[in-house]
Amino acid sequence: MFQFLRSATRILVVTMIMTTTAVSALVVGGTRTSAASSASSKSPIRIGLVCSCTGPLSAGLSTVPNVLKAWVDSVNAKGGINGHRVDVFVENDQSNPGVSVAAVHTLIQSDHVIALVDATDLDQGWATYVQQQNVPVVGLLSFDNPFLTSPDFYAEGQTLDSLLTSIAQGAKKVGATNLALFYCAEDPTCQQAIGFLKTAAASVGVKVSATLSVSTSAPNYTAQCLAAKQAGAQALYIADVQNVIEKVGSDCAAQGYTPKYDYSGLVFVSEEASTPGLKINSIVPFPDIPYYAKIPAVAQANAAIDKYARGLRRQASYGETQFSAWISGKLIEAAAAAGHLGVHGTTPTSAQLITGLHSLHGTTLGGLTPPLTFKAGKANLVDCWFWGTIRNGKIGTPYGTQPVCSSSSAS
Repeated sequence: MFQFLRSATRILVVTMIMTTTAVSALVVGGTRTSAASSASSKSPIRIGLVCSCTGPLSAGLSTVPNVLKAWVDSVNAKGGINGHRVDVFVENDQSNPGVSVAAVHTLIQSDHVIALVDATDLDQGWATYVQQQNVPVVGLLSFDNPFLTSPDFYAEGQTLDSLLTSIAQGAKKVGATNLALFYCAEDPTCQQAIGFLKTAAASVGVKVSATLSVSTSAPNYTAQCLAAKQAGAQALYIADVQNVIEKVGSDCAAQGYTPKYDYSGLVFVSEEASTPGLKINSIVPFPDIPYYAKIPAVAQANAAIDKYARGLRRQASYGETQFSAWISGKLIEAAAAAGHLGVHGTTPTSAQLITGLHSLHGTTLGGLTPPLTFKAGKANLVDCWFWGTIRNGKIGTPYGTQPVCSSSSAS
């Protein structure tokens, strides 16, 4: 049902800072043979990152390991967690489903990780396996289907079931009564967005007046822009990849059509603030706190990322997906504290981490996330988000830095 949104929530990143291989995991924080003894006699806390760092699904993911490494380095610089060093093993599945399954088997069976961070859209292929192994998946791509259905997947931000609600609320929030949808042409399931969006929009008094497909290979989107303009659409939701969103913004602006743009923060990167059309007036529901928000927890994260992943945040392609890797690390850190992971020198286990996750009730990690409460045996839906905007080329949070949830999203 929601495959269209998985297809539509990727970020195009051209610069590849870091690549890894599928057959040989990278150990962040040490080496495969000496990480446990290099810092302490205590057993290390082993975390696995499965990443589509290369291949057709890699957009926005190639630099995720850099940010997770910054979290690891910052934690280990303070003595680790409960005196245990943190090691992260990174497996690149190359956007290949079979390789992705093999990568997860390697991480669990050979590297003995106690938790996974999910930076691939191929997680459906190994979701049952991690459940059988009792290994929790903590973040990162919380719009993927297993976060909707599996009690073993713990989202650090908004899950897919409330995305269209937040899009409809965004249109209303900027005063639009008429909304157009541009959806991806490559995947037939993208068209399913139409019915869901119309229902969500009608509930807040917004009409969906135009629904048009767009292809990533199209030379321009002039026809779609003119059709939406003729339909009187005051706001435009583009359910597609980030480069399509930018091209639509430029093409519509060239036709004198400057609607209020309304799209998911998962495809938000810094360069959009200078993109014609988008830079004029965009409203964006972010799954986590916007990476540029001015709160202490973001400032602390930025300082660590600047120290351990120097120059990354200055790239125009840096955005919310990368920052979510930091937040996923912080969620693991909070769960480790709550679950007394490896206290008194005991070996850290998945069971301890799961106990810690289930001990979190309404945590926001210092304002980085919506309120997070995880319950054993139930899917962990997060139906909250944060508002961000671009106005006249400036990114901001004019509606504040508190999360909004679907039950109170009109506020």
